[in-house]
Amino acid sequence: MISARFLSPANQLRILYLLVICCTAAWLPVFADDLKARGFSGIEIAMIINITPITMFLIQPVYGFLADRIGFRKCMLASTLLAGISFLLYLQWNSFIALAAVTVCMSVFYNGIQPILDSLTLELVETSPTFNYGSIRVAGAIGWALTGIVTGYFIDQVDTKVIYLFSSGSLFIAFLISLTLSPKASAQQESQVSLLKSLKYLNDKSLLYFLVSVLLISAAVTTIWNFYSIYMKENGASASLVGVGLSLQGLFEIPFFFFSVPIIRRLGIKKTLLLCAGASALRMLLYSLVDVPEWALGIDLLHGLSWSLFWVVCVEYTNLLVKTELRATGQSLLYASYFGLGAILGNFWTGYLYDMHMRISSIFFINAIVVAAVCVFIAVFIKIPVNKPVSNIQ
Repeated sequence: MISARFLSPANQLRILYLLVICCTAAWLPVFADDLKARGFSGIEIAMIINITPITMFLIQPVYGFLADRIGFRKCMLASTLLAGISFLLYLQWNSFIALAAVTVCMSVFYNGIQPILDSLTLELVETSPTFNYGSIRVAGAIGWALTGIVTGYFIDQVDTKVIYLFSSGSLFIAFLISLTLSPKASAQQESQVSLLKSLKYLNDKSLLYFLVSVLLISAAVTTIWNFYSIYMKENGASASLVGVGLSLQGLFEIPFFFFSVPIIRRLGIKKTLLLCAGASALRMLLYSLVDVPEWALGIDLLHGLSWSLFWVVCVEYTNLLVKTELRATGQSLLYASYFGLGAILGNFWTGYLYDMHMRISSIFFINAIVVAAVCVFIAVFIKIPVNKPVSNIQ
């Protein structure tokens, strides 16, 4: 019998993060590569992979509001089960229309999982000062590290379609773990505020400038998320080496998630945000200069700084700007900006340039310039409220 201590609220969230990020690490970095293997063009690939961020952008704010109203546990159960089933459907068809339809089905449910986990974690941190967001979220980095090598090996042994088996299996296990969540989880977060009033409250300049910055950074770094496998193979890498690179990225996330609190506490939110954005620009600049895949593995050292610490500071700053009863709504807007509209723009941008016969490394160079410009925007326009403490930085 599993002990109650092992399935404590903190460990429940850690296990769920590990499983959900295992799912993400299995399909997201290789999805474009699988679509390319099925014979789709760059624009067709961009159209299919953009379904997920489009769904995030259109549905996620409403989904977050729904989670605040009916509770996070119900949404987690529905999302993990139905998304897990959806991933299996990728094994059945190969036509553009069929894969687009499957991606719509998967995205509707998959997109809601991580914002709910973040909201549950922020709630736990608020009531239990021994925890912080980074110390819980670090389990996801372990999941990413474990999955990359394993999926890379099986892709070489079978083909890219094995990614959907890994993703589905991870979410089915996550569904079982979600059953152990307390039925009362987040009962105090079930807001009676209307959706229109919620969005009106969230529409302030501080949040708007921040979400614009997040959107532009996402549009640039989406090339890393969705085209890393193609970039590595352009330089002669095998699927196994791509898997090693993805696993190293997960390993490099761990210290930055774990030590995110003292870093943000020492530097402050704005300086940390600038540091992470600058690391993203440097990372893509270095990718553009490298044509030996093994050297790219060294550049992946910047992943922890450019992604892990960046995401923690984004979650913390969003949580700082919104009311407690609108926590899931605020996190959903963050996800809609980064994984939604920003990813949509980035995917179409990359797909268009790729169809123009531009190498991914050259696209990285252009994107590095974009992120450098965003750093200037952040320095000028992002302000930190002086009368509101960052409650989650313990």
